[in-house]
Amino acid sequence: MSDVKKRPAIPKSVERELWVKSGGRCEFRGCNKYLYKDGVTKQPRNLANIAHIVSWIPTGPRGNQDSEKLAKDISNLMLTCSEHNNLIDDAQYVEQYPIELLQQFKREHEERIFRVTGMGQDYGVRIIKMYSKIQNQVPNISDKGVSEAIMPYYPLETDINIDLTQVENVDTAKKQIERTIDLHVSSNEKEESYCLFIMAKISYTCYLGYVLGNKVKSETFQFFRDKQDWKWREGQFGHFVIVKPSEISMQLHVNLLVEASGKIDQNLIPKNLNYSVQADNPGFLFLQSREQVVEFQIKFRELLDEIREEHGENVVIHLIVAAPNPITFEIGKSIMKNIDPTILLYDKVEDTMEYKAIMYLHERIRE
Repeated sequence: MSDVKKRPAIPKSVERELWVKSGGRCEFRGCNKYLYKDGVTKQPRNLANIAHIVSWIPTGPRGNQDSEKLAKDISNLMLTCSEHNNLIDDAQYVEQYPIELLQQFKREHEERIFRVTGMGQDYGVRIIKMYSKIQNQVPNISDKGVSEAIMPYYPLETDINIDLTQVENVDTAKKQIERTIDLHVSSNEKEESYCLFIMAKISYTCYLGYVLGNKVKSETFQFFRDKQDWKWREGQFGHFVIVKPSEISMQLHVNLLVEASGKIDQNLIPKNLNYSVQADNPGFLFLQSREQVVEFQIKFRELLDEIREEHGENVVIHLIVAAPNPITFEIGKSIMKNIDPTILLYDKVEDTMEYKAIMYLHERIRE
């Protein structure tokens, strides 16, 4: 008969409690893998390991004189995926995962699960992801990055995906955006909040904002390349200012520039009067906070109203934009369909230096 000691069986009541406290997810910091569904087939399957912080035998990883006493104690047990169970017990790495660190992993994870699952239904938000090819690259919007950005809210189960990577022109993109929003948003009887994560061309993002408008609660997020995340920053950052022509004359065509990520070369745009909403220090790092987006909404809406009052409802606004996605989305969202004059959107077309008109973002409705 073998003298090899078997690991004591964990009582079913302790197993259940651990599954509940962990939310059925790996407790290793940064993993959070759901452990009751196969990642490929999506079929229900128990993929969990119950790992010991202090080994169940004194000679095991992190084992000590309390090993036998702690063998079935839930405070000493972590629910993990097989990869991280093996990692923390691997003799090569065990010193990198001392008792105190693993206890911290467990505590952080279980406190987060308790906090999130204790939230009311109002904390659920619908995620809209929209992406197109950018410089022939297909961007990736990760679920993990989305979840971290919207905390303490949580994503509802089904995302709304607008994949524009295969569209050939603006008109096709517009139709796809309209169909998707009509199917998933306009017909939705429940009042939901929407969080938008966008990596797409300026024209597509403006049009998404225009289609959604103010009929739903929506908030956009910015991807920060320095930290590779979508979390808005806290603190005081730059401001937007309105710049108007020194002399205003009655004209039926004016330019409206949005300059946040850079300055627009006025030699490359139509020769009209120039109005501008611009960052006080334009650049790729200018946009950092929600408060800046709100400030832009106010300034942009104020300038649209002023242009309409100065030049009349028949004016055509030539809109040229150098701004990140949250700002371009707000441009479309801010347009008042029954009031604003015609807005013609420009962009740089492939193989051209000058800005070219690519679509009517809005056409005046009232005659």
